[in-house]
Amino acid sequence: MDDFENIYGQDLAIEILKSAISKKHISPAYLFSGPAGVGRKKTAKIFIKAILDRHLDKEITKRKIENNNHPDLLWIEPSYILQGKSISQRQAKAESLSMKSPPQIRLNQIKEIIEFLGKKPFESERSIVIIEDIERINESASNALLKTLEETNTGLFILITQRPEKLLSTIRSRCQIVPFIRLNDHVVKTIINKLENVKEIDDIPTDKIRELIDFSNGSPGQYLINLENWLSISSPLRQKLEIQLTSQIELLQLAKEITNEMNIEQQLWFIDFQQNKSWIKERNSNKVKKLEELRKQILKYVQPRLAWEVTLLEINLLD
Repeated sequence: MDDFENIYGQDLAIEILKSAISKKHISPAYLFSGPAGVGRKKTAKIFIKAILDRHLDKEITKRKIENNNHPDLLWIEPSYILQGKSISQRQAKAESLSMKSPPQIRLNQIKEIIEFLGKKPFESERSIVIIEDIERINESASNALLKTLEETNTGLFILITQRPEKLLSTIRSRCQIVPFIRLNDHVVKTIINKLENVKEIDDIPTDKIRELIDFSNGSPGQYLINLENWLSISSPLRQKLEIQLTSQIELLQLAKEITNEMNIEQQLWFIDFQQNKSWIKERNSNKVKKLEELRKQILKYVQPRLAWEVTLLEINLLD
């Protein structure tokens, strides 16, 4: 269990899991709840390794878990539907696919879980299912998951979420809660400074780096996501987003460029970023509310460009 020493600032979560392992009292379902990027997935891998590697070579087990090819582990994440086929969010990102709607945990994925749990474990005593971003589960999948949690047999569930309130209360009640907390600024900066790939970034001014860190809510992993999202925006568009445009023609052009260049996930990220900036710097609750309305419209599949045009024009009237 020494691998837990590589998890920073999550003493309570680690204590709960270490106790379960040492006492050999593993719950049928756990809810890893807390901010993204603070070690939830890394901790899950360490926890399941301790469960799966009892009888086999530990390095082989670790490698299988890291490569997601352990026969007794099923890792589920939100997916898109593309031309009638299910595409995971990781695959969509790797292939730079632009999607028109956010990913979801879908009913077909719960059916895959049921089929997986219907087979006997191959190398261990348990079959383990990890569901990432479980708050993105749709209604039909949520109801099916609830029934599955009622009869896990030899299965073990780990549900990972940053929005536990979005889950059915009956799902939450069937899980052992493992709380993850945001890290303090000192720990975040320590971890970030150890990351070789972000030590030298000449394309972003210091004040913007500070904003991206502040928006990370104590999460080094979220900082990397914020950094990646900001760098994915072209330099000309970034410059426009940083200045105060007042001309209606310029604002309509900006709406066009945002929707042409950013996919839906990037747009939702930028809305979050602007809300945080508007509140921290300006305490402008009206602007925050307008941006929240924009988010709801995009999630309801309103034509994004039209939604951005209306919002940018309305926010301009507030300034």
